[in-house]
Amino acid sequence: MSSLFYGLNIGKNTLAAQTSVINTVSHNVANANTPGYSRQTVNLIAISDDTSNGRFGVGLRIGGGADAASVTRSRFGLYDLIYRNESQDYNAFSKMEEMVNQIELLFDEPSERGLGGIFNDFFNAWQEVGNDPSSMAARNSLKSIGDELTSRMHRIYNQLLTMQLDVDNEIATTPQRLNEIASEIADLNASIRISTVQGQGGNDLRDKRDLLVDEMSEFADVRVVEKSDGTYTVLVGTNVVVERDTYSELSVTTQSTGGRNVKRTVIVSADGNEYEPTSGKLGALIEIRDNIIPGITDELNTIADALVTYVNFEHRNGYGVDGKTNRNFFDPTRTKAFNISLSTDIDDVSNIAVSGDGSKGDNTNAMNMVQLKDNNVIKNSFTLSEYYNSLIADIGILGSEARSGRQNEELLITQVDNARESIKGVSIDEELIHLIQSQHIYQSASRLIVTLDELLDVVVNLT
Repeated sequence: MSSLFYGLNIGKNTLAAQTSVINTVSHNVANANTPGYSRQTVNLIAISDDTSNGRFGVGLRIGGGADAASVTRSRFGLYDLIYRNESQDYNAFSKMEEMVNQIELLFDEPSERGLGGIFNDFFNAWQEVGNDPSSMAARNSLKSIGDELTSRMHRIYNQLLTMQLDVDNEIATTPQRLNEIASEIADLNASIRISTVQGQGGNDLRDKRDLLVDEMSEFADVRVVEKSDGTYTVLVGTNVVVERDTYSELSVTTQSTGGRNVKRTVIVSADGNEYEPTSGKLGALIEIRDNIIPGITDELNTIADALVTYVNFEHRNGYGVDGKTNRNFFDPTRTKAFNISLSTDIDDVSNIAVSGDGSKGDNTNAMNMVQLKDNNVIKNSFTLSEYYNSLIADIGILGSEARSGRQNEELLITQVDNARESIKGVSIDEELIHLIQSQHIYQSASRLIVTLDELLDVVVNLT
């Protein structure tokens, strides 16, 4: 009698174990497309024969069937670490490429109406005036192109400052999202810790937490350390932002930088130190705001200063139609790209100094102006065009490097993510195989129970 009843117990255990497998397979299939989900597996163990009281012959013991000991998720920590490191670099290059592309659009090079083309038009206009010193139309055209040149420099400079302000605003709003993620991770840590104490895996909670860490790695350099209680310690740079169920917020303050761009947002950690990430979107944004855009505006100011200085020097040595000299073409008090402007001395275009000796019909000074185009007027080493073209080339190289870096990182991150998905991803075909296997085992166990029930009925009727 006892041996048959024990067989029923084995059947019952088998049904319970396979029910866990079937439910887990269902859970996997349901989350096959859920972002961050890791495939879960039921770990079956044989119930030790030490728990069996049934003896079938001398010294013969059997076990109690199978038991669902635990449910684990398929995850490889090394792949997560590599993925997050590559994600930081990928997002840094991607953001850099995006911003540099916008800068290139501001300059609109190469094109006839780019700043380089207007420089050429400016000196060509001096050539036209030199060809016909008495032509008021040529003088008006020169003045008009001069106005266009200054306006274009104003517009590029101001657009760069607007972009710098936009970048600063994006930097200012990012810590809020990082704080939200840190808060969510801390809450998940608390729940996972309870699950761990209770002997449960908390697999879905861990998936949500890892997905949040992945998102955080898009913005900055992030590292995680898993504790024995299942909680994460999360570091952003050298700042601990999550420790078990508590988190520290990153805050922002505004500094004055002087000049025209008076706003600079600084990210501050809980201990009051400035946090300057070197990777991720934040790292790229800070590099754009603090180094790249200021570097470009400084170059534009250098060009504007040289243009005003050398054109005015030649112009003051020349003579207008009235035979007077010592007039400026550009306003000598405005030597920056954002404020360069024509001098009021040439409001009357007849005052434009074309003559070199004061005589009518002479074009010596106009030809001197044309020659400026080929003179090394910047740092005694570059012409205006060479210096400007070098600036455009540097921007192009920066964009090319960012694009190349983004493409390389995109390839690497795809490879790592594919490797990671091969472990944690859900394969519907594999799950169906597991389902069919469990179905057959479940049906066999059910048949076993029915058979044992019939045998017990025979035994009972015999008595």
